[in-house]
Amino acid sequence: MDTIHLTKEQLKSFLITYQGLSYPNEFEGEEGIIKLLKRIGSIQYDPLNVIGKNADLVLQSRIPEYRESMLKKMLYQDRTLIDGWDKMMSIYLTEDFPYFHHIRKAKERDVLSTLGYRNHLESIDFVDHVIDYIKENGPTYPKDIHLGSVEKGIWGHGKISSVVCDYLWNIGRLGIVEKNNVIKKFDLIENLIDPKLIDNDPVSDMNDFLKWYVLRRIGSIGIYWSNSGPGWYNHFIYKEKIRKPIIKELVLEKKLVHVKISGMKEDFYIRSEDIEILNRTQNDIKKVKFLAPLDNLLWDRKFLLQVFDFDYTWEVYVPEDKRKYGYYVIPVLYGNDLIARFEPAGKRSLNDFSIKKWWWEKDTQPTKEMIEEILLAFHQLTEFIGVSKISKKEIKDLLGTKT
Repeated sequence: MDTIHLTKEQLKSFLITYQGLSYPNEFEGEEGIIKLLKRIGSIQYDPLNVIGKNADLVLQSRIPEYRESMLKKMLYQDRTLIDGWDKMMSIYLTEDFPYFHHIRKAKERDVLSTLGYRNHLESIDFVDHVIDYIKENGPTYPKDIHLGSVEKGIWGHGKISSVVCDYLWNIGRLGIVEKNNVIKKFDLIENLIDPKLIDNDPVSDMNDFLKWYVLRRIGSIGIYWSNSGPGWYNHFIYKEKIRKPIIKELVLEKKLVHVKISGMKEDFYIRSEDIEILNRTQNDIKKVKFLAPLDNLLWDRKFLLQVFDFDYTWEVYVPEDKRKYGYYVIPVLYGNDLIARFEPAGKRSLNDFSIKKWWWEKDTQPTKEMIEEILLAFHQLTEFIGVSKISKKEIKDLLGTKT
């Protein structure tokens, strides 16, 4: 198979199916989360919590009756999932831990460079002390290890123990026992996961690793272009001179297939193993899904604009007077189209949850069926958050329609 030719509508339909956002739901319960991550690799982690953290919002849009407790259990009790670096700070299957050896070595260089820039390199002298302390005392918060302080910057740590624990986590010597936003309790990694996963490196050869990583990253989206963009972020493959020869090699090995989209000049690729999903894609039933701001489907905003004609910027770090929409804005998917966006006011109590504003996309023509699906999606969202339902009248007033 040389090249697959698709229309833009066929591409959108595949991406929605592939990402588990179509109906009927393909993934259910904890087994569904594992199945989803076997497909997309990882979910980006971010600690901001307006109506739920990013990873939880990603899962609630794909897993019926998903609750935050499910992810916490899988991360910190069952340990089928683990925190680690992929595209960015992410959550992925614990069984994938050994494949990230090269990423952890790269993060070690990053952390040491940052510590050098901040004049904190002397903190590394305490590595053995911290490891010995945890061996003797068990799972530990950095604040309980008293080593003194360092000069705290905007993003850096203020305690030497925090600097050292963060370094040891980045290089894979420590794992996270539990996490409350940015506050982490650590233990030795060998106490948390199978030691065979620590010593094993199935892609020790750099070229083998790069091929694995390119395949994984394309699989995180479904079909992706070879252009530079956020979908290739983090180490190694974000460099075009490294990435493009690897893509060519994978095509020759028939592990990737070239895709052309009508009306678009870019070269796209799909993993050969995912062609089966492409062949069975059929999204006849339209449902509404509220997407997380860092959802895999939204990683590359230029890709999103060209494929879905949806111009989206996450404006949490944009000064309020310069925002086009709002602080934490949620895209709204209906079938294969992004039809609107809204800004939630956040959850302050069980009886105090509201939506600040709703924006329709300019070409959206609301129908009775669409409004009913939006109402259902809000019902599911409030169930996930654990707040009282928003009345149908309130939502219809918000949408600005009597449909």
